[in-house]
Amino acid sequence: MDNLFPAFSKDSRGPDAAPFPSDVDQLIDDAIAALDQGHTHLARSRLEQALKLSDEQFDVWHLLGVASLRDRALPQACAFFERALQIDPDVAMTHVSLGVALMELQEHARAALAFGKAVELDPAEPGAHLGHGMAQLALKQWESAAASLGLALEQQPDNAEAHFNRGNALLELRKFEDALVSYEKALGIQPDHVSALINRAHVFVALRRYEDAIRSCQRANVLQPDLPSSFTLLGDACLAMNGHAEALSSYEHALALQPGQFAPLVNSGIALLKLGRVNEAIQKLEQALAVEPAHATAMSNLAGALREAERWDEAWEHCNNALKIDPAHAGAHMNRGNILLDRGDVRAARDAFAKVVSLQPHDPESQWSLGWCDLLMGDWDRGLPQLEWRWKKPGFTSAPRNFSKPLWLGREDLRGRTILLHAEQGLGDTVQFCRYVTQLSAMGARVLLEVPAPLYKLVGSLRGVTQVIVKGEGFLPPFDFHCPLMSLPLAMGASVTMKPAGAYLQADTALTRAWADRLGSPRNPRVGLVWSGNALHRNDRRRSLSAAALLHAIPAGMDLYSLQKDVRADDRPAMQQYGVADLSDDLHSFADTAALIEQMDVIVAVDTSVAHVAAALGKRTWILLTKMPDWRWLLERDDTPWYESVRLFRQSRWGQWDDVLSKLNQSLHMEVAQAPKGQLQ
Repeated sequence: MDNLFPAFSKDSRGPDAAPFPSDVDQLIDDAIAALDQGHTHLARSRLEQALKLSDEQFDVWHLLGVASLRDRALPQACAFFERALQIDPDVAMTHVSLGVALMELQEHARAALAFGKAVELDPAEPGAHLGHGMAQLALKQWESAAASLGLALEQQPDNAEAHFNRGNALLELRKFEDALVSYEKALGIQPDHVSALINRAHVFVALRRYEDAIRSCQRANVLQPDLPSSFTLLGDACLAMNGHAEALSSYEHALALQPGQFAPLVNSGIALLKLGRVNEAIQKLEQALAVEPAHATAMSNLAGALREAERWDEAWEHCNNALKIDPAHAGAHMNRGNILLDRGDVRAARDAFAKVVSLQPHDPESQWSLGWCDLLMGDWDRGLPQLEWRWKKPGFTSAPRNFSKPLWLGREDLRGRTILLHAEQGLGDTVQFCRYVTQLSAMGARVLLEVPAPLYKLVGSLRGVTQVIVKGEGFLPPFDFHCPLMSLPLAMGASVTMKPAGAYLQADTALTRAWADRLGSPRNPRVGLVWSGNALHRNDRRRSLSAAALLHAIPAGMDLYSLQKDVRADDRPAMQQYGVADLSDDLHSFADTAALIEQMDVIVAVDTSVAHVAAALGKRTWILLTKMPDWRWLLERDDTPWYESVRLFRQSRWGQWDDVLSKLNQSLHMEVAQAPKGQLQ
């Protein structure tokens, strides 16, 4: 730090200093000249000669300290400065120099005292406030450090290091906006200040300005491409934006620069988990725990990865171990709740999520999970409001719509008003909750319905809809209120005791006739089949099954039709073996699918949008559900308050379809295959 302060000269002595003997005075002048030229050895020689003449000369001891400081003989420098201060304790400059030497020795508390004394003696002494702030920063006295560095900047407004370090103090105080100002000022003075770029990125992450954080890290990486911390932070910003592949690449770069780092190991495990590379995620998290075996967060993340691998016992053990280290670890409680939910213990899962909420009341994930449990258990009065937390969930599938018109949740009178209902999440969700159009119309509202293009023609059959709009195409008409479709059950007071809806959608008459002509008169019962959903769905591997597994459970003597728009290559051999008609090339929209469904006697489907379309048409629909289904299907019952024509077939064991398919086989055999002709509907 000595280069931050002005060089010593004799003029800095106080006005009452004793006159020098002429020969000592000359030796001091020679020493100063030698120091100015960088000849510390010569300066020492002159000063040691001066000491032989008089050892009570303040300037001699101070200059010896300066020479020692420049030679990095730090303990000796401190001793010389302290000797000088014994002779004249009121020279602020010497206290500053002593503080510099002590800072270099990492004796921050003593340095703070020295700089503090300099400030007391002369607040205008160059380097006094700066040194004081730096010492306080090292002592983690953040408020004092920020104040001292602020005073230093009043003296030296163009000191980039002072701005940078004041930003560091403000960052620790979580005064992010103020810290950002300091880093911006440092970078305005010194644009290639790599540490300021990195710490500014930390502020951007804290402010959730992730794109700015990415740009700041990228600039730092260009200037200094060998800093693991910058690549780690870049990965964190990408991860926060759900750029999982980019995050993983950054973490791998950080680990290549410095193998075995804990933070990028943990976070690369999280990125791998988000990418669905579960086994690799487990390996990375295990490597992280090998570095820090007692780290609760790493244990909790490993538990989450093991849960995804359906290694529940190991996941449970890691959760418990994390909570032994930190009983208030919200992530571990959250993972416990998820494991309990997987196992079907919904009440215990709810208790775990409630614990997370008590620890982090503003955490949307735990609030939403708490509501999910209430809904599964049939407490919709308590659960439906909790689903509104979905808009605050990181990475939620639908972006909130920032309309200027107010959200309607059932309070305002809609008579004579126009309400926009807009789709969110999946196509099946849109089909299920567009039912409320008719009720809203009966309440006196003009109802605008915005839906994805594949549903445009089908939902036009709803009674009461004023106008159907394709999402993302053109301008929206004027409206007074808006409501996302998934919020309508809350707004309309949905209850598990409500009467299930009959048919509220109708297939197009012309399309239905065309399909009837194409298929001809039925010879056998017709069964429409859907065994898998969107492969990108987060729960697809659990809700879907193979065509071969489903087709093996269908009794002989039935005509089978695939209702899937997308057929996976692995399923085609089984379809050919069992004679399943694949009409996917002719299903251009859900209007086509609905018309084809009308030709079926029964629809057998996993939990997908086609199942909702069939149910909304009033067609007999049998839905195959996992052990822990979506909240709308509740628990244990084989009927649903949503659809009159639906029967539910549930797994009794997690991930096992055997019982479901056995029951399906029996039901098809008894109720469809043996039903008298013409009595299937």
